[in-house]
Amino acid sequence: MFWTMIQGVIGNELESTELREGSGIVTRARNAGTVISVVVIGVVALVGLLIFGEVYNAMPEMPEEVEGTAEDVVGGFADAIGLVPIILLVLLASVVIGVVQRMRGM
Repeated sequence: MFWTMIQGVIGNELESTELREGSGIVTRARNAGTVISVVVIGVVALVGLLIFGEVYNAMPEMPEEVEGTAEDVVGGFADAIGLVPIILLVLLASVVIGVVQRMRGM
């Protein structure tokens, strides 16, 4: 009986207060998650570049049959790494848009 009374009081309070869209703790957690993912992607890309550079420098001389293969691999890797800044900018732009929308609702 006590539980039913508490649910009735809390239910009425929750129905009477309306939260603005995008102002809750879930939205803030999503924004924080996006920022954390940007940092993680940046760190992983940086560490990946460092490891790739060390491995490339440690490679021995290639025989004539496979000459130029390492440069082709480096070119493909450079194309893939070129997308990382674009991904980071898109993620950060989504956070900025979310913050601006939350500020607009205030």
